[in-house]
Amino acid sequence: MAAVKADFNKFKASRWRMLALLLFVNASVLGLAWMSLDASYRQYQDRAAVTTRNTNRLVSQSIAGDIDQIDLALRAVADEAARVLRAGGTVAGPEMHAFLRNFQSRLKMTDSLWLTNVAGDMIAGSDGPQAGINTADREYFTSLRDNPRQGLAISPPILGRVSNKWVLIFARRLTLSDGSFGGIVFAPVTIAWFEQKFNNLEVGPQGTVVMRGDASRNFDLLARFPHAGYVGQTTVSQTFTARITAHPQGGTYEAVAGADNIRRTFSYQPIANYPLITLVGMATDDYLGEWRKEGIKVIVLAGAFFIVTALGGIGMLRTWRALERRTEELARSNADLEQFAYVASHDLQTPLRNIASYAQLLARRYEGRLDKDADEFIGYIVGGAKHMSSMLPDLLDYARVSRSPPEFMPVDLNAVMESVLGNLAPDIQASGATIKMDKLPVVLAEARQAESLFQNLMENALIYRQPDAPPQIEITATLEPRGLWRIAVHDDGIGIEPAYFEKIFIIFQRLEPTRFPGGTGIGLALCRRIVHRFGGTIWVESEPKKGTTFNFTLRSSVEV
Repeated sequence: MAAVKADFNKFKASRWRMLALLLFVNASVLGLAWMSLDASYRQYQDRAAVTTRNTNRLVSQSIAGDIDQIDLALRAVADEAARVLRAGGTVAGPEMHAFLRNFQSRLKMTDSLWLTNVAGDMIAGSDGPQAGINTADREYFTSLRDNPRQGLAISPPILGRVSNKWVLIFARRLTLSDGSFGGIVFAPVTIAWFEQKFNNLEVGPQGTVVMRGDASRNFDLLARFPHAGYVGQTTVSQTFTARITAHPQGGTYEAVAGADNIRRTFSYQPIANYPLITLVGMATDDYLGEWRKEGIKVIVLAGAFFIVTALGGIGMLRTWRALERRTEELARSNADLEQFAYVASHDLQTPLRNIASYAQLLARRYEGRLDKDADEFIGYIVGGAKHMSSMLPDLLDYARVSRSPPEFMPVDLNAVMESVLGNLAPDIQASGATIKMDKLPVVLAEARQAESLFQNLMENALIYRQPDAPPQIEITATLEPRGLWRIAVHDDGIGIEPAYFEKIFIIFQRLEPTRFPGGTGIGLALCRRIVHRFGGTIWVESEPKKGTTFNFTLRSSVEV
């Protein structure tokens, strides 16, 4: 009963360990899924940052190349106009118009090329003269007029007076031979041209490309794709202001664009040495689209795993509960059987003694007075009563083994064997047995049960001996791993067929009862029950006519 309870408690502990393992596995899977999604998210972010930087580098270099071409053309026109003026010619004639038309044809990004006089009047152009149009009120004109050392001037977005389109004006000062101001040469480039240039870039459905002035221009918006109708505005996010202040040569950041309220990853970069910067932004909804699909797959798989393990856990819990109920029923049944065996073996001894006594009395008084059959029947009664009477003490011992929990203490097996040899001294002397024994260890056991174990094994060796030679019995002890002692009881008796190795440990099972009468068939079953109660195992090694060795393990009383 105690062993069943111990197994039941181990079973319950195993159940909770299994549940804890399931929870741990599910938590680990969810943790790994989260880590995988987080790592994948960062990879997509890094990839977007690299893409925006590379794209920005390309667009910045392209615009810088275009502005270099425009500036080169403006320089050439200014030099030609100064040469004509030095030669005493006029810059308002058809020759200059042809010269400007020829240069403008090489500049695909510009609508036209123009030359003004000191008063700001447009006196020559690639599109022919434009009488009555004056630029003196334009900021780029006054800046070049008043600052002889200024190089290329780039206007804010303005509405062109000739084209009536939103344009950026690129202008240079026309300096006369005496160093005085002689007017300006300028080229308008439409905002639409920049936006069309940006449109050819791969930045995703909700991506954006922006060109702004730098801090000296208060970050004025020059061009944007897609067009948002805010050309010229100077509002920028605090994130951008902080980043470009800390890193004016370029960088990457994430922010919500004020123009359309879309969160993007932006990269910004100056355009060569010009007071301009470009920004390329990829919308997080665009570049995280694939990540979200991957995330849904991972979440679905993790959820499916969780559901499967949860259903499996519920099924295991139900099975465990059913097993618990059966184990409890089995424990009660075993307890009832042990109680029955104990009561039966204890309380039947008195009536059996009466039966045996009166049967023996009948045999003495009426032997020879009745017929031979009666004498034979009375002999059977006497023999059966004696056999059953000898079985009851063994059955009582067998039932007592598990009636209470084990109370282990250090037991010296040498003292146990000394007591056993004393008990069996008459049988040893009658058989002429020789006994060899190692020095035995101190183990964790119960002294009375250990004595019963050794006595049954020794009796077995004395009973099943060779008929023509005194038995030789040897007892050895070997220290095994994990602090276990292996005890071996070896004899040179008749041996056992391998087919009976398991059968001999079953209660009431005996080999050759006719040849070796007197046994009860309980001894080896009792040995197995005792060894199991001590937490060990027992097994047999044998060959017919070559002896038998019973091995069993017991725990050492000291830490090894």
